Amino acid sequence: MIRKYLNSHSHRKNVQKQTSFEKLIFSKTSHSTQQELDVLVLDNSLVVYRCASDFTIYVTSSTSENEVIIATVLHGLYGALSLLTNGLLEKQILLEHFDVCMLAIDELIDEGIILEIDPDGIYQRVCMHDSTSELAGMEHPLSQALASAREQISRNLLR
Repeated sequence: MIRKYLNSHSHRKNVQKQTSFEKLIFSKTSHSTQQELDVLVLDNSLVVYRCASDFTIYVTSSTSENEVIIATVLHGLYGALSLLTNGLLEKQILLEHFDVCMLAIDELIDEGIILEIDPDGIYQRVCMHDSTSELAGMEHPLSQALASAREQISRNLLR
């Protein structure tokens, strides 16, 4: 019983610490409207972020990490999300397709290890995972062209 209490108490403390850190980051970056990458050092953490139309993407690491590498990770994520949404990076679209966004993050990083930074590579790997739904309206222009060609060929063959 005591162990269970200590574990839940420790968990609550970690959640509170994480929440206060996120609030601090937001308070320091909420005034930014530029849509370019920016770097911030807070509480012994390196924060690289980029604003989009109505949301901001953050990548955090320890200050011992190379900020160029962390910026490259952010660039890969931003590019992959842009490809997955056909350039329509808006909060509502990302929320509607949250599972696909999480797949992109999963293809980018696994337990702190960078797996892929090329936006096209991340996009292709996400498409392999989500091939049955074809990203539900979030298709890449090339995918749209291939689908259109496939549909026209099918119609011509059925005539």
